[in-house]
Amino acid sequence: MFELLINPAPKYDESLAGYLQRLGYSNGLVNGEVLELFKNSTDDDVYEWLSCEQRPVSWQATVDELRKPSVSNQKPWSFSNPKYCPICLLSDFYWRELWDLTLYTTCTRHGVSLLYACPFCEGKNNLSLLKAKSCSRCGHSISNIKNSIEVVDQARHWLSTQLEKLFRKIEVNEVNEVKDFDALSYEQLHQLAFRIGVRALSLDQSITLKVPVQDALSIVPELASAAGKVFMGWPNAFFQLLTDLKQVRQSKISWQLASAFGPIYNDVYMFLNDKCFDFVRNEFEGYVVLNWDGPLAKRNRRLSECTLLEHRWLPLKKAGRMTGLPESFLRRVHLSGELETREFQYACGKITAVVDIEQARKLSADVREPLNLRECSRLLWLSKKRIEQLIAAGLLKTSGDAPKRGERWLIRYDSILDLVPAGFLHVSGDDFITISQVAKHYLPTADGFPQLMKAIKSGDVSVFCGADSEAVNIGKWLVSSQEIKAKAIIFHTPPRPNDFSVGEAAKILGVKEEVAYALVRGGQLGSETVQCSRRSAQLVSYKSIEHFQRNYILAPEIGRVLKMSTISVRHYLRKWGFNPIAGPSLLRVQCRQNVWRRTKKLSALLVSLEKKADK
Repeated sequence: MFELLINPAPKYDESLAGYLQRLGYSNGLVNGEVLELFKNSTDDDVYEWLSCEQRPVSWQATVDELRKPSVSNQKPWSFSNPKYCPICLLSDFYWRELWDLTLYTTCTRHGVSLLYACPFCEGKNNLSLLKAKSCSRCGHSISNIKNSIEVVDQARHWLSTQLEKLFRKIEVNEVNEVKDFDALSYEQLHQLAFRIGVRALSLDQSITLKVPVQDALSIVPELASAAGKVFMGWPNAFFQLLTDLKQVRQSKISWQLASAFGPIYNDVYMFLNDKCFDFVRNEFEGYVVLNWDGPLAKRNRRLSECTLLEHRWLPLKKAGRMTGLPESFLRRVHLSGELETREFQYACGKITAVVDIEQARKLSADVREPLNLRECSRLLWLSKKRIEQLIAAGLLKTSGDAPKRGERWLIRYDSILDLVPAGFLHVSGDDFITISQVAKHYLPTADGFPQLMKAIKSGDVSVFCGADSEAVNIGKWLVSSQEIKAKAIIFHTPPRPNDFSVGEAAKILGVKEEVAYALVRGGQLGSETVQCSRRSAQLVSYKSIEHFQRNYILAPEIGRVLKMSTISVRHYLRKWGFNPIAGPSLLRVQCRQNVWRRTKKLSALLVSLEKKADK
């Protein structure tokens, strides 16, 4: 095709561009005439020339890129930025084909970084190095470059080694399994590495897949290093990359995977869609199953069915159906902190909550189906008030906080079983009575019944159970009243004989009960609150009644002395400067009858008025 006098044989691993440059130098053509002639030749002539002799492997792959460079910046072969290993070039002056691979940045033979530019003047490389053996800009010899070789990056060296292995199609003899990357071609590895490298670099700098050609000298080595680090630590390093990408986009996270992970989501499912990249999708979906705490749409066509089934974070309604627990129950236990949830907002503004299905299943196994207050009362044969006392004392556990208005208690069944003692008595005694009777007649305070249940649970107080079916019917258990007293559990004490109820005190004072209660509230009639069975009562001692009669006087008594109606008494005494301390017209101390203090001055006035009335 070239019809040149000297046609040297190509080296087995020589670059096509490097051979054309060396072919021109051999025939005295130093200005790239052979390369230009090759580019301008017809396709038939070029492919005939390539097939006439045995050529290096890369020539068939790079001929089109050399003659008609593509505008894509993601191509595996690149001739715009020549790079070389100075040690290889000094040993034998020809250009290696691997150097033209875009992401091949390290010499695998000598373990040094390839040079994109002269280390002295930073001038861009060109193929004239094959003839001049020195930089065309500053004139420094290649032999002097050995002393300034960059220390090799381990990640870049790994990627270059893998590219060479795949390009040479070197078989890897693995005893147990073949690595995922070994099943790729070098073009597929380049495609994967380029995208992964760009996504990794985007964590620290603004970069997209459209890497400018002028920036390739600095960006491509960084891309190779970033991709190599992810591939060397696969899949853990890939998981860490996904975590970092999600954290960077934290403010944009929604329930959609594409918005949470960014462009790498489309990389995995749209651009790396060949079957050979299934292992990447498998690892991505494995990460989603373990770490994605948002909902997944059932109609998602990209995720596999297994991933949708194994996903842990589900909406409350779906989690309720899978666990058999009511949705309201799951919300209650979430508010109490027993179940972790996440909230996500849709674009329309709707907010949905998701729960960890594993936590919900564990909760379902622990609590069974919770009982409300009425169901628990019927099961235990105790009043609702006693059930609430056990809850307040911590003997009965609940799921969720105390119910709000319209809600119910959710009492855990396992806490009911915890109330059952290790063993029951085999026979009962003559003084044995049921727990229901003890609670109703002998334990007046709110602390008494929980105190008794703690003693039974610990074994300090023994109980008798009539049948196995009544093991949790606490109200039917039989217990000795003498044993309860012996354990110093608070028992009901009857009222003292010298004390009277407020109604009885009203009869002694000759007033209505309403007036007596008003005097007790106002403090004029002393009283004492005591516990009588299951209720509290106010008792008035005889001393308090005598104290009231000595210090206070009511309107009826004054009316009898003055021989006037009780209505007129108040107006009459006010003229003399005596105002009642309690009465129907006093808001703070209201009473149906007017009450005055029995002072010496008032007593003297009544005596003098009584004498006048008798005359």
